[in-house]
Amino acid sequence: MLRALCLLLPVVAFSLPGCSSGEATTYPVSGVVRFPDGKLLREGTIEFEISGVQNPVTATGEIAPDGSFFLGTYQIDDGAVAGTHRVVVIADSVIGTGVERPGLLPKPILHPKYRDFQTSEIVVEVQPTNNNIVIDVEYAPGDDAE
Repeated sequence: MLRALCLLLPVVAFSLPGCSSGEATTYPVSGVVRFPDGKLLREGTIEFEISGVQNPVTATGEIAPDGSFFLGTYQIDDGAVAGTHRVVVIADSVIGTGVERPGLLPKPILHPKYRDFQTSEIVVEVQPTNNNIVIDVEYAPGDDAE
């Protein structure tokens, strides 16, 4: 009886809720987004999308006022799955369309190409370890980086 119980215990443990969620393993990913002159982007959102899989997994994070970000896939700050990722960075104003307040929308600081996975051209490798990644971006056209 004891022998049967010992053999059955691992099967029961793996079938309990939470023991095997089917979620891919994630690894810590943090970093900064910086411009060519070394200034940091201090607001916005960053998103990593793993490449080469049928159902891409994404990890997102808010860019903090100190320029840092931490990614989360299934929970805030749980990281990203290991592999090659395409990256988008979005730093748009959040005061609506501007129609209600003409002239009050700030000039965009970030080049608009970074809003789309197809045009951002940023590709990074997430390793199965702690990752600290620097994302280099360009200023918006015509922006003289005040």
